[in-house]
Amino acid sequence: MRQRLWIPFLAWAPLGGMTLTASPAVADPSSCIAVGWEQADAECSWTFAEYQESSGSGDGHTWVVTIQCGNGGICAEHVECVENGEEGFMHDVFRDGVDVGDVCVPEDAVQEVDLVKLIIREFKRMEWPASTLVVQPRGGKTLVNFKTNFYTPDHRLIEREVTLAGQPVTIRAVPVSYKWHFGDGTSTTTTSPGSPHPDLEITHEYANVDEVAVRVDTTYAGEFRIGNGDWASIPETLTVAGAAQDLQIVEALPQLVLR
Repeated sequence: MRQRLWIPFLAWAPLGGMTLTASPAVADPSSCIAVGWEQADAECSWTFAEYQESSGSGDGHTWVVTIQCGNGGICAEHVECVENGEEGFMHDVFRDGVDVGDVCVPEDAVQEVDLVKLIIREFKRMEWPASTLVVQPRGGKTLVNFKTNFYTPDHRLIEREVTLAGQPVTIRAVPVSYKWHFGDGTSTTTTSPGSPHPDLEITHEYANVDEVAVRVDTTYAGEFRIGNGDWASIPETLTVAGAAQDLQIVEALPQLVLR
């Protein structure tokens, strides 16, 4: 068994899925002609020519092929086969999502697909949440020359599970930095999500009476694992802009109170 560290598909299968849309005149695989499509199952043996003819005939069905793994999990060992003297790899044949047999795909009809690229693309396409911004004092008002406190309670990692190239993949986003926009033309970036009062980590003093819009943007780093494998870093980050909220800066005036 040769070791393979890539996830192959048929060369003419689209990268974003493994589907081939076909329509009429199906050439039944030789071992399944007697039973017909209703009874065809995973025990049917297809030749590559039969599969090409069926999947390209335009019968209105969706055809999918996925490579068989000899070791499960991360597909590092593929099941080898020989057809008409040509070496290849065994694939499962699916018709409208139903497994209808196996086919030996010649090695030169298989292309390499970089699974990590698919994972990076999925990580960037997913909608990761914006962080909630908390401003203290609450109520949408603060004072001139007062240490206004900012923090977010959203700082935990988030995990999502997807299937890519036929493999179960877990992707998680980890907040690694926060950019605080104070609305007066200034901002600061921290790795801390801040803390509620009285632990003042991220504060800002406004010099003038004003009405501003404040927000926090969160930068996520990504990690993934295939099946139950080890976690690996995604070599890109993404930033999610937070929702702006209004903040009024007012001035406190001294007032004499007589008792």
